[in-house]
Amino acid sequence: MFYKIIKSYQILPKNIHLLFFLEFSLSLIHVAFILVLNILLRKKGFSDPEIASFNSLRFISALAFALPLGIYIRGRKLKPFFILAAIIVPITSALIIESIDYGIIPLIQLSFLLWGFGMMLMRVCSLPFVIRNTTSENSTEALSLIAATWSLSTIISGFIISGLNWIDFIILKNIMFVFDEQKILWFISIIGFSGLFFANKIEEYEQTVVKSEKGIFNIHKNYNWDLIFKAISPLILISIGAGLTIPFVNLFFNSVFGFSSSQFSLLGSFTAILVFSFSLLVPSLRKKYGYWMTIVVVQSFAILCLIIMAFTEIYAYHSLALIVAVFAYVFRQPLMHMAHPASNELMMNYVGKKNQELISALSSSLWSASWFISAKIFEWLRILNYQYYQIFLITALLYFFGVLMYVFLIKDYHKKSKIEDTLIIPISDEVTME
Repeated sequence: MFYKIIKSYQILPKNIHLLFFLEFSLSLIHVAFILVLNILLRKKGFSDPEIASFNSLRFISALAFALPLGIYIRGRKLKPFFILAAIIVPITSALIIESIDYGIIPLIQLSFLLWGFGMMLMRVCSLPFVIRNTTSENSTEALSLIAATWSLSTIISGFIISGLNWIDFIILKNIMFVFDEQKILWFISIIGFSGLFFANKIEEYEQTVVKSEKGIFNIHKNYNWDLIFKAISPLILISIGAGLTIPFVNLFFNSVFGFSSSQFSLLGSFTAILVFSFSLLVPSLRKKYGYWMTIVVVQSFAILCLIIMAFTEIYAYHSLALIVAVFAYVFRQPLMHMAHPASNELMMNYVGKKNQELISALSSSLWSASWFISAKIFEWLRILNYQYYQIFLITALLYFFGVLMYVFLIKDYHKKSKIEDTLIIPISDEVTME
């Protein structure tokens, strides 16, 4: 069983493997920033609302440029955008680190904006690139592999952070050089430059996709907007909820249970091992049990885990609260993440080839918009002294309605597929003979 799963990923096209390593190198930076940056900002004297404000800025440029980019890339090569992302992300990461160290707030804000633009290029172009370079038989495997880059980078990034902290504590504690959060982020940002090598290795040919002849002012005629709006509706709710929780889980564990950046990174790495393993199982589960199991059922269990984790703040004084919070977090992550490849495939299949570049751009744009809104909501809620558990319960409620909308979307997709199947007219033997 395990051998067959690994074999199915090995036979994927070379371009998919290159995209995997490119995403992995940039995700190393992204994950390291999620694990460590907020704690670094807190150590530099920034409050939770200020940290949330900085985080919100990285979504603004994505919100502004994702949709125009999605329209522009229809029928065009995507390699130049991958190269641009591989340059922008590591450079702006270094700029963020240094601007925080010197306390130059306008430069912090600018670097967050540029960093978000670089990550947006990867998000918008990845899905169409995968669909172009795969068939219906192996697209699930390819999407699952690309989704697994996040968990794999979390494993590696978390172990790097914890390892450097261990070296700092055991070996360098009596030396002037210290592996603090700033130097750790610098170290991982330098590793992230390897993405440029993989981006250059991608071999892309002229696309056969027909470019729109209507022009941007007739965009409403070039796409099936009714299908697009139905496909992205669950994503809006899920992404708003995620934006209220995912960027700030480290602050939750730091504030409620006193976790250091090293401890949370180690927890993130262990959790990511499960996420990575579960992600590789998605294709076989999806083909055996369908979208109901890989989207609706697993996300329902993930919501339950989030609710349990939220309530541990109320009982933080209890000796078991920390253990329950850790277990809830550890199981929530793989359950929520393993639905992403299946939901992306459902979304791309539902809208059809004509709309795939645009739906990828819209999903990135809406994800960024939702996380920007969420970061602002988190900022306001913390100013109003809302506790973490209250914010996490709001996330759970948004997740619930998002999963409910996936139920209707899956039903509609199956109904649509059956109608299309009945329109296929079988050719008789007599016609074949002619």
